[in-house]
This record gives sequence, structure tokens and C-alpha cells, in this order.
Amino acid sequence: MLLYISRSQVPERIKAMNSSIKLLLILRDPVIRAISDYTQLHSNPLANRSSRSFEQLVVKPDGTVNTNYRPVAVSTYHNHVYRWLDVFPRDQLFVVNGDRLITNPVSELNRIETFLGLEHRISAENFYFNRTKGFYCLRYGPVDKCLKETKGRKHPEIQPAVVAKLREHFGQHNQKLYDVLGQDFGWPEK
Repeated sequence: MLLYISRSQVPERIKAMNSSIKLLLILRDPVIRAISDYTQLHSNPLANRSSRSFEQLVVKPDGTVNTNYRPVAVSTYHNHVYRWLDVFPRDQLFVVNGDRLITNPVSELNRIETFLGLEHRISAENFYFNRTKGFYCLRYGPVDKCLKETKGRKHPEIQPAVVAKLREHFGQHNQKLYDVLGQDFGWPEK
């Protein structure tokens, strides 16, 4: 089951449904994920979105990071992972490196196959690089499938000072995540 990490009470509900379930958690660089979330939210014409820029939403007038802004809160992964690990043992949770999943899907998917106890059937022949989207897409025999047009859209240019502020902010949070998972993703701190 793919985790929707930030939803409260979901771990307990899933455990009640199946206490031996194997869980997959895909994590990306939290700064990139926050920018991607902002881009996704602002591309939806039906969403009640602010006309403010990412920079205006993520940095408060006093210069601190707006930790209540949804893309920042969701990207503070350790806050959510603790809740899941309070309910499920660590060996039922497999953490997928979402950045590597984008750049090298075969290696990450092979790791998932191993975790799930599946025969390794995924290979490089199952993917092709879509230059328009900038990531790999699925090839299954003669059929090529790629994520919808809502995925792979260009992110806005973000002021380098804001990216640096976010990297600094997430640095301490990322270290807590690395410690609790026993896995260092090597996300930039500056």
C-alpha cells in the first residue's frame, strides 16, 4: 500500500484492516516536493488558490519559513513518519527514494520487488525517457504509457535565497528523518 503520509488516523485504520500489510513510502527532496506541490495546487483551475507567489506563501513577513503552509508541513516528513512507526514495525515500511525513482526507476523498483518478495520482472526494457516531461515513462510491449499532463510540468523559478532558506529549515528535520529511518537521502542542506 502506498502511504498518504500526512493524513491523520490513517495508520490506525490501515492496521485495523490488515496488521501485516507491507507499506511503501516514497520521499523526495522536501524543497523540490514543496515547490512541486505549489505548482500542482496552482495549476488546478478549480482550486481556491492564492495569487501570491511561492516565495510569498513560504516565507512569512518576519523572514521565517511558514511551517503552516501545506507544502512545507507535508514535506516535514519525520512528523508524519513517527505516527506511522508508532503503529507499524519498521520492517513493514519500505522507504523509496523518490528522487532515484525519477532518475533510475529500474533500481528503485527492483528494491521494491525485493521488499515485497516478488520475482524481479522489471527491467530497463519497461521504460523509455520522455524528453518532453523530463522523466521515464512505462513501456509495456508495444504500448507506451506516461503520467497525465498534470505530471512533469515545469516548476516556477524560485529565488535562490528562498531555496537556501528552505534547505536550512529542512536540514534539521531531514536529519531527524534520517535518524528514525536509518537511511540518509543526502538531500542538499544549502
